Amino acid sequence: MKSLVCKFAMLVACMVALTGLALAQQFAYRVAADIPSDFYVGDQHFPAGNYIFSVNYGDHAVTITNEASRRSSVVQATPVAYASPGYDYRNKPTVVELNSLGGRYQLADIKARNEGVSFSTRNPAGSLAEQNAPVTIVASLR
Repeated sequence: MKSLVCKFAMLVACMVALTGLALAQQFAYRVAADIPSDFYVGDQHFPAGNYIFSVNYGDHAVTITNEASRRSSVVQATPVAYASPGYDYRNKPTVVELNSLGGRYQLADIKARNEGVSFSTRNPAGSLAEQNAPVTIVASLR
């Protein structure tokens, strides 16, 4: 009987550990957006289309999935808090922002309610290209 109790306790401990690992990989939120033009994240090129941006809680890695081709890419982002405590964010739209740098669009931000992520945007090839006003695309949380 003592052996059976020990085995059961070990099984429960393993299940708790595996559940913790699974929760660590959970996404904080997913944002769906129809991106009207080709864009870049760093040096990676993404064609225009419908995308799902899945932001990871733990390391703020963002999985970018093209819904038509099902191709995915993971990029690193920086977490950003967009609202102060007490701010009523219920009616604030979820948006994806693109910056126009040197004639090409760079993914700049994903803003979901009071939190989001920001991506490094730098001028292509180190040029002194002028940055235009950001393009804001209204998206939806999934």
